[in-house]
Order: sequence, then structure tokens, then C-alpha cells
Amino acid sequence: MTTQAGEKNMSSMKSLLMRAWRERWSDIQWGITVKRLLTRFAEAEMCNLADLILQQALVGTSPNTLVLSYLKHVQSTQIITTASVLKSVMKYEDLARPYCIKSLLELVTGMLAKISSHAYSEDSIALCKTLQQTVNWALQLAYRGLQSLQDNKQAAEYLAIVDRSCDLVAMVMKSESSKALMYIAKFEDSESARQLEQTEMNVRGVFNQLQPACITVQLKEKVEGILKGIENIYVIPTTLQPSVSMTTRSVLSTVSVMLNIEAVLNPTNDVRPIMEQLILLERAKKVERTDLYCLILRACFMGMIDSKDGTEELKWAAFTYLKLPLLFAKFSQKSPLRDCSKDLETAFEKFLNYVPLLDLTDSKCNCDCLSLFLKKLCTHGLLSDAQCKKLLAKRMKDTQKPKTPVQQNQQPSASLILRAEPTVASILKTLDADYSKSQESLLGILFHMLSGRSFELILAAAAATGKLQSFAMKMIKFNEFAKQASGDTDQAAQTTALLFDITFLMVCHIAQLYGSEIISSNIECSDSFFAQWVKRCLPEDGKAKCLDNNSFQPDPLKVESLLQQFNAGGELKTSHTKWQDVCNNIPFMVQEVLYAWEHGAIMRDTVRTMMGNIKSKLCCLPVVVVSWLCTHISSLNSTARMKPLQMIDMLQQPVVHSQTPDTANQYYSERSTLMNNIILKMAADLLPATTNKTSLSGKSDLHATLKQTFLASYRKGWLSIQALHDLEQLYCTGGAEWFCETLVKEMLQFTRVEELEHAVALVSAIFFIDMDQLTLSLLHSTLPQILQGMSFKPGIVDPRGRALIRLCVFCIGATHTMKGFPRVPSSPMKSGGKKRSRREVEIEDIEFGTGEARPSKIRKTQDEAHQQITLDAEGFNLDLIYNREETPSSPTYDVKDPLNKALAALFQLFTDIVTDSCISPKTGFVLSFLEETIHVGGDFSRFILQFMPKTMVPQLLKMLPDDFSTGFILNVCDMNSAAGRRIAAKVVSHHALYLSRQKTV
Repeated sequence: MTTQAGEKNMSSMKSLLMRAWRERWSDIQWGITVKRLLTRFAEAEMCNLADLILQQALVGTSPNTLVLSYLKHVQSTQIITTASVLKSVMKYEDLARPYCIKSLLELVTGMLAKISSHAYSEDSIALCKTLQQTVNWALQLAYRGLQSLQDNKQAAEYLAIVDRSCDLVAMVMKSESSKALMYIAKFEDSESARQLEQTEMNVRGVFNQLQPACITVQLKEKVEGILKGIENIYVIPTTLQPSVSMTTRSVLSTVSVMLNIEAVLNPTNDVRPIMEQLILLERAKKVERTDLYCLILRACFMGMIDSKDGTEELKWAAFTYLKLPLLFAKFSQKSPLRDCSKDLETAFEKFLNYVPLLDLTDSKCNCDCLSLFLKKLCTHGLLSDAQCKKLLAKRMKDTQKPKTPVQQNQQPSASLILRAEPTVASILKTLDADYSKSQESLLGILFHMLSGRSFELILAAAAATGKLQSFAMKMIKFNEFAKQASGDTDQAAQTTALLFDITFLMVCHIAQLYGSEIISSNIECSDSFFAQWVKRCLPEDGKAKCLDNNSFQPDPLKVESLLQQFNAGGELKTSHTKWQDVCNNIPFMVQEVLYAWEHGAIMRDTVRTMMGNIKSKLCCLPVVVVSWLCTHISSLNSTARMKPLQMIDMLQQPVVHSQTPDTANQYYSERSTLMNNIILKMAADLLPATTNKTSLSGKSDLHATLKQTFLASYRKGWLSIQALHDLEQLYCTGGAEWFCETLVKEMLQFTRVEELEHAVALVSAIFFIDMDQLTLSLLHSTLPQILQGMSFKPGIVDPRGRALIRLCVFCIGATHTMKGFPRVPSSPMKSGGKKRSRREVEIEDIEFGTGEARPSKIRKTQDEAHQQITLDAEGFNLDLIYNREETPSSPTYDVKDPLNKALAALFQLFTDIVTDSCISPKTGFVLSFLEETIHVGGDFSRFILQFMPKTMVPQLLKMLPDDFSTGFILNVCDMNSAAGRRIAAKVVSHHALYLSRQKTV
């Protein structure tokens, strides 16, 4: 029945068409009559109206112009869709009737010039596919026309076909909206896209073989133009420009702070995370690779100048000479198509222009720093010998420093750290030997490490080369072996005791300088005595361990035995002693002594004698005692702290041994020096009031100090090591939320674009102190407060809004980039910041701010009393688009990831803003946020945009249509999903319609 009804409808329509032609109806009369007839049909396409009209219009060698006018009318009045007409036209490819083909090309050209959207999103996506097929059809006609010209067949007619085909393709390529629809069609119909590329190759092949006499000069230029343009027809037509032009000064401040944090606070980290961060900076700030290399070199040499003598100087030397070449090698592996050697040479040529910086670095480090570094790069194969000689010759020519001999009494840290690198490998290989039967030789090796600066150099080189954890594990292995003295003789027992002592001190020093995570992150030693002691007793992160949470219970008999041994006249036993039991029970012995002293049962001299006996043999015991005393002091008031502090001072007093050395007193000065360093750092971190540090009390003092440090660094243009330590202490004292809010508030105090640019660069780099937690605080607390008007009087009006967006986008990218890289925090304070996990608990539920979220409302984009051209007036039904899409029932991202939760909450806030009843700066803020995200590009943009609701782009177009571009639409919509392509096609069509209507007003 359905087939019979369809045939009847087609017969009726054909009869009507023949009558119209015989009676020479006008377009209007034809339209009125055909609409009346179509009321009995479901759709015009069901009766193949376009096919019927074309069949009647193209019956002869020349087209029937009257019948073709009927087709134009039903298409322009939307009785039938543009897509259906184009599909019918593309069925005609026979060049045997050239006049008919020319008429069809004219018809299609006129239709494509007036492409507009229709009522449903399905029409828009169908139009994309049809447009792509139409361009392919036109190219096929041009291809066949060129083939016919090659055979000299009816040259004039085929020249006209080729000419009009080129005009049609050129018109599509000139239209941004048409190119955008073609780009969408590439993802929607990949097969047609491949066919189009193949047709373009066929046209190019025939055109190159065509004799010059067969084609006019004008037509030749047209063909060359479309062939050149068709190559980029699937390139996104973007008009997005960087939101601000970054100066070298601003980028240098970011790079210098990032490397300062990496060298001083994260010396144990692998180079790959910082490499990914620098690539993100390069992409976000649009920095050339050679300029980035030059900035890295400048930052490293500035760091070596700023570092003081000691651990920080060694850390900077290790980073520059051991880690930086590895970083450049990672850059080369990341971009194999680039010539890394040439990039480095160009960067060094730029770097050599900073003659005063190079001269000052050589003077500070007492060596030719550049020469040592270039030799290291040659060793890694990053530069050739010829390149190094060329750069060194230029350096010697441009230098302004006097030619004075190197001071022999001061060993340069650079050369020392370079010699320490192979030493570390040699030591690790040596320590792999079995020393269970020859402990004396092992003691000789370990004590030799403690001479002078050897131990610090070894640790710095091991940290920079990623071998520090392996070194610590070997020390813990020896400590486990020596924790019980089982020797048959006193000499063997004393040797075992010394081995336990020195390994305990070494690993404790490593844990203090590079973080206890070096030890706790290794499963192999998690059950060792030292790992358990660090977890239970060692104060870190500026915080003491809980006394009531001590899983070890004292042994009263062993506590009493220790009291007798350390009392006046007592002697510490070494044979058959379990040193882990001594370390576990000695704090309880000291507790008994302290209580007895406080209650007057013993005198000060007795306490002094006992403390002297404790530190006279094994230096690890005072460390254990002081760790308990510091924890105990932290729970006392200022008056009750006096006697425990005196006990710490007693343990730090020097001990004078007899002139006749025994095994127990071997290398006591080296061990005691290491012991004192450990105790001093422990007391300084936990009891800042006893040191020269300024005690900060109250939020006002914290805010004033942070403001002063930030402004000083802002004026200087980079972050000094002292300022870095101050900011780190402020972060751990005030917390991530306060630190983030205060820094952002200080950043937004500036008003000029250049000032804000530099402030953003500095703040975004400071966030690397703890990028994860500070980014979460920014997204979950600070930014919602600003957008909801709860704080920050300056507001988000540009340029402040753009500055805040750049900060947010860069921090999100940096946090996302860190995923998958194990980051071992080397700074105790930093590890403490990472343990502030309250933010993760707060965002367990997706919500934002402290106030209630406003209900979503659909904005009216026109005032009924004052009619204007709007998207609503053209049938742009946002609800219909959204409701027709099949949305997944669950998120496609990891819902347990804190960053994902924060971004989901942020986009929920953005949704409330764009669906509000009025347009405000907050609406522009959302659009600018999306633009900045696209500006960075790559996988990072797709990561953020996956949290964007599907309705956001259409709604923003309704509110801010003048701020849209086709490039923005195609970048912000997900072309890999059907829903994203449909919305993109709809938005592109409506945006083009809006622009065309605006031109006519």
C-alpha cells in the first residue's frame, strides 16, 4: 500500500509540474500550488520532488530554464532542503551535455552562496556531508573537463565547465562557515573526505600534464588557486590570537622560579616531569625552542650565583652540570624531527650575549663554568666538538673579566660535582659486595665518605642522577645487619655498633635533606627498623609526631638497665646488644630522668653526666633522644620547656676523648659533626623560636610577610633562594587555601597589562611549590569566590580577568601534566604541604563555594518591546539540540581524581553563569576561559573541554554572538563525538546566519 501511495504521489506531482510548464506558471504561482498539493504528503522528499524537477529540466541537450526556476523556488522557500537538492544534482556527471552541466553548476553556486541553517540539528550535519560531496562533485567535473581538453574535444564548452567548477570550489574555500562545515564533514564522513583528496590528486595530475595551449592563462591561475587551497580545506579556520604577548622578562621569571624549585626543593625528581612542564610553558606562552633553551641556561647560571656556600650550592651545581644535560636530551627525544644540536648552538649564541652574567658566574664559582658545561654536553652527544670550540672562542673574545689565575685554595663546586658523578657509581658498585665477614673494610669506606665535603657531594650527585634511593637502601641494609651485636669479642661488637651508628646517621641525614619519602616509598625496606623509626619518631615537615600514637611499648627492665649504664660510673655494653631495643627504650629512660629532674630528685650535674655518657659512644643515640625531646617540647608551654631545652644543649656540647683511640672512638669527630647537623636541623624545623628565624604569629603577620616577599620578587624579576624558602615556610604555615587566595589577591592588585603579565608569570611559577594542592585551592575555593562576588573587590574585568584565566589554565595544565610521574618531594616542608589533603575530602561531592548554587535559568535574548535580530528568532532551539543528544549515564573521566572533581565543579559554576538572566563580565570570563584553553591546544585542551556541558557553547552564542568565530567553535566542540559534531554544525550555521543578518540591517 505504501509503495502504491508513493507512486500515486509522484504521478500527481509530475502531472502538476507538466501543467506548470505548459501554462508557463510563475515561480510564485508554482510555489502556492505545490504547497497546497504537498499538504497531502508527509514530506516533499518522500515524493522525490527535486529528482522530478531535474528530470524534466534536463531532457534535452540544453536545460529548461523555467523548470529549473521552479527548483530554485522550492529550495529557497525551504519546501525541500538544500541537502536534498544537492544530492539530486550530484547524480548528473555526464559531460556529454555540457550546457546542462553548466546550468547545474550555476544552480549549485547560487545555492551554496545562500546556505543557512534549518530547524533541526540533523539538517545541519546532513548539510555538512552534502557540502563535502558537492565539492567533490565539482572537482570531478573539473577533472573530466581537463581530460576532455587534453583530447581537444569541444574546447569552449569544457573550458566553461572547468571555469565554473573552479568558481564553485573557490567560493566554498572563501567562506569561513563553509570551510567549517567541511571540517565537520571530515569527521562525520571520512570516506567522502578520502574521495575528495583522491579527486584533488587526480586533478593535479591531469593539470600538470596539460599542454599550455589547451587552457587560458586566467583559467590556469584559477585551477592552481583551488589546488593550493584544497590542501588546507580541512585545516581549522581559526582566528584565535594569544591573549597577551609575553615578554622575555616574564617568561624568564617563570622559568627561573620553576628551575629554582626543581633544583633546591626537588633534587631527587626525574627530569621528565620538568621537561613536560617546560613544554607546556613553551606552548602556552608561544616561546621559540631556542629562546626557551637560552632562558633555561640563564636561570641556571643565575641560580648558581644566588646560591650560598653549602648544600644549596651543591644542589645547583648538580642540577646544572648533571641534570640539565639530561633535560636537553629528553627534549631531543621528545622532538626527534628537530635538530637539537642546532637549537642548542643557537641558544648558546644568544646566551653568550649576557657577558656580565657569565663573568659573574665564573667569579662566584671560581672556574670557567661555560667550558665545563659545554664539555658535558659533548659527552652526551648533544653538541659536537666543532660547535663547542666555536662557542668557546666567542666566549673568550667577548669576556670582560680580568685574566686572573684560578684560586687553588677554593675547589669549584662544578668540578667537584662532576668528579662526584662517577664516584657515586663506583661507591654503589663497591657497596654491593658482601661485607658480613669484613665489616672493618666497610667501616673504612663509610668513614671516608664523611671526610670534608665528600658526603654532601656524594648525596648531591646521587640525587641528581637518580641514585640516591639506591644508596639509602644499601645503608639501611647495613643498618639492619648491624642492629644486633652478635660478635664473640668486644672488638667485633664495637665494630658492629659503629656500623649501626654511622649508617643510622647517614640515612637520617638523607631523610632530613631529601625527605623521608626516599625511604618510605621503597617497599623493600618498609619493615626495616630505621623506616619504622622514621615513621614513628622523626619530626618532619616542621611537625612533631604524636606521643600517644607510639606503637612501641617500653620494656621496664631495659629502661632500668639503660639508667644504670648511663649513670655516673656506668658503661654502655656493646656485646650481644640489640641496638633497635636501645633506640626504642632510651626515650623512656630520658623521660624518667627529665621527670626526676623536674621534681628535684636529681641535680643538674647528674643530668649533664648522663647526657654526656649518652653522646660519648654512639652518636645515633643523641639523635633518638632529641627527636623525643622535640616532640615532648612541642606539647609544653613556654615555662615548662626550659629543662628539656637544656637537655638538648647538653647533648650538643663537644666531647673530649682520651688520646689513646679505641674502636668506639674511631672517627668520632666526623660522626659527632653529622650528629650535630641532624640535631640542629631537627630543632630548627620543630622549634623555630629557638633559632634566628622570625616567629610568625597570626594571619596579619603571615599576610604582610607574603606580600613583602612577593613584591620584592616582583620588582627583582625572579625568585631568590631565600625568598623561595620564605614562601615555602609561609605555605606550610598558612596552608594551601590561604596561600593561594593571598597570592591571587596580590596579583590582581595590578592594573596595567604589562604588570599583570609579569605577576601571572611569577605567581604561576610560585605555585610549583605544591602545584597539585594550590591548583585545587584555586579552582575549588579562590576562583568561585571571585566569580560569586564573595571577595576580591578588584573583580574580573579585563585585563584582570584575562590574567586570572591565564593563571588558572596554566596551573590546570601543569597539574594534569604531572599525572603519571612519581614525584618524591625532597623538601620536608613541601611534603608537609602535600599532606594537607583536606581539600580532597571537601570536594568528595561535586560542589563549589560555600553558598547555595543558583538555579539554572534560560536567558531571554530579546526584549519583547524592542525586537532585534536574534538567534531565537531564527529557530535556534537549544533545548531541542540538547535533549536529542544521547548523553552517557556516567562521566567518562576518573571521578575519584581531585583535579577532575574540581574541574567538574568549576564548569557547573560556569553553566550557572551562562544560563543566568543577564549578561555580565562573568559571562565574558567563561568565554575567555574557553579561548585561553584552546590557545594552549593539544591534548591538554581536550582534557579540560571534556568537562564542558554540551549546552554551554550554544548558550554562549546566544549571549555573545559577536565574540564568536568559526575557529573557536570547531576547537571548542569535540569532533570525535557525534554529539559534538552536531552541535558544532548547528552553531556554525546559526553563527553564519547571524552575521549575514547583521550585514543586512
